[in-house]
Amino acid sequence: MPVIDAEPASPLRRRIDDYLFEHPVNPRRILLAVVVLLIALAITALSWGKKDESPVASLPFVTVAPSTSTMPSLVVVHVAGAVISPGLYHLENTARIADALDAAGGPAPEALPNQLNLASRLTDGQRIWVPSQSEPSDPAENEAANNQPLNINQASAAQLEQLTGIGPSLAASIVAHRENQGAFTSIDDLLNVTGIGPAKLAGFRLQISAP
Repeated sequence: MPVIDAEPASPLRRRIDDYLFEHPVNPRRILLAVVVLLIALAITALSWGKKDESPVASLPFVTVAPSTSTMPSLVVVHVAGAVISPGLYHLENTARIADALDAAGGPAPEALPNQLNLASRLTDGQRIWVPSQSEPSDPAENEAANNQPLNINQASAAQLEQLTGIGPSLAASIVAHRENQGAFTSIDDLLNVTGIGPAKLAGFRLQISAP
């Protein structure tokens, strides 16, 4: 058979062979070999343990903005009366009545702005009436007051005469009945007044209130 030359051993193999076979074995070398083997096994075990570990899924971090309730940044007000330019104006919600007057060009020469609380804060939809010597009160408010039913327990004879079908004598009779018999508890109590019947009462029923 042909003889096959063995491949030359590597330097590491030669060192191992030299260490194990060329030198006599003693307890110190055995202990050292066991320690090296244990260290190698420990490193291998740690390597496999890291490979088996699955990464922990991290939860997404969500920032929730706090819920806040804010007022509108602008308010709309109606400036009327004795100002240079009456009308609707959009102002900051922190503005005051004085700011609204400035936006309307300022008070007119005949205006009486000191009758207003100029430091009062504006509200959305507010109507600001600037009084004057010729118009000391807001006509819109006067009209609303005039449209209110007349309380027959508080009205004077002159006020009662403004009702439909009520003259001076009948107004005096209503007042006299109220003073003698006491306050009216209902509108129908007017039927007890001499001169007022169902037809007469129907003519001004919607203009009065009781008690």
